[in-house]
Amino acid sequence: MNCNEIKDMLPLYIDGELEDEEKKLVEEHIEKCENCKKELEEYKKIIYMLQNMTEEEPPKGYCKRLHEKLLKTKVEKKISTRSRWIKYGSIAAAFVLVVSVIYTTSNLRMGSMSKSESNISYDTTMQATEAPAMPEIADEKGDGTYGVASEENAKAKDDSVMMRAAYEIQDDRELKIIKSGSIITQTEGYDLFINELLLKVEELGGYTEQNNTNVSSIYNDKKLKYGYLKLRVPQDRFNELVVFLEGSSEINQKNITETDVTKEYYEKDNQVKNLELQEVHLRELFEKAQTVEEMLQIENELRRIRTEIDALNINLSDIDDRASMSEITVEVQEVLKANITMSNRDNVWERAKEGFINTINGIVELGENLIVALISLLPVLLPLLIILIIIFIKFKKRKLK
Repeated sequence: MNCNEIKDMLPLYIDGELEDEEKKLVEEHIEKCENCKKELEEYKKIIYMLQNMTEEEPPKGYCKRLHEKLLKTKVEKKISTRSRWIKYGSIAAAFVLVVSVIYTTSNLRMGSMSKSESNISYDTTMQATEAPAMPEIADEKGDGTYGVASEENAKAKDDSVMMRAAYEIQDDRELKIIKSGSIITQTEGYDLFINELLLKVEELGGYTEQNNTNVSSIYNDKKLKYGYLKLRVPQDRFNELVVFLEGSSEINQKNITETDVTKEYYEKDNQVKNLELQEVHLRELFEKAQTVEEMLQIENELRRIRTEIDALNINLSDIDDRASMSEITVEVQEVLKANITMSNRDNVWERAKEGFINTINGIVELGENLIVALISLLPVLLPLLIILIIIFIKFKKRKLK
């Protein structure tokens, strides 16, 4: 046993807690080792000093003060624990109060909003049902001749017409949603993909508005094509076409938009109806006009109204067309088929074995190449070696002389 182990066992040796064999080993080591023997003597001196120390009495009142201090510490600990619980409870109560106030406020706000909305709808219905009737327009002047009605009556009639058109029931209105999309995709077989796409569009009841194809690049005598198509399909079949494109090609970019133009459509439709009512009224006045000047003025106004009606009808027709037949543009890029094969990686031992064999084969191959090179150069090296031997012999003879 070494000194470190013996030093660790010395306290147990002094206390008599070692077994006989261990005690014997310690004693044999101490007899031979001066350092461990001195260590043992130091331990014995310390123990002797501790055992012979005189006991001293604590100061008067020390025990009482210590007891009071311990009690005070215990009370303070209880108070701090109680205050901590009160603090956390106050925070939780405040949080619950804040959440309750927010919830109550939001409910009251939603209730007032729903009430105001119901009042608005009620007022609108009342106004629609209580719209004033159109005032009568005079057909004759005071002198018995026909002419244009008074400005007040005409204005009242126009206002009543506008009010009737504004408060028409809107529940039966058809939604006008314009769907459109643009897709950029890739395919490995351009011609096959385009043919399948055109057949799918025809199957869905749509048509091809634009179809452009050109060669984007040439790789190993293969022409890679690029195409741009603008397709129109019924709105209810739009999603089917998108799903087909996603399933038959590799989508790189897809943008789909849906625009609600219902309000714009029916506002224009109401304008058309109001203008048509004005046109009817002006035609009645045109028939009753007596002078050429009145006829020219009415005719100019009719021309202006007719122009506005035609422009609005064109806009309405365009919205109907875009809402019924959705548009989608497709950019197709042909790419080469990737031929990439991934080999399974061997484990470490197989790779090490393979590397060792390759190294041995390389050394053998190098030796073989050296032998072949020496044999190949033998016709040159042999005469050169003979010449060197002759020179060496002559040089040695000359040195001996």
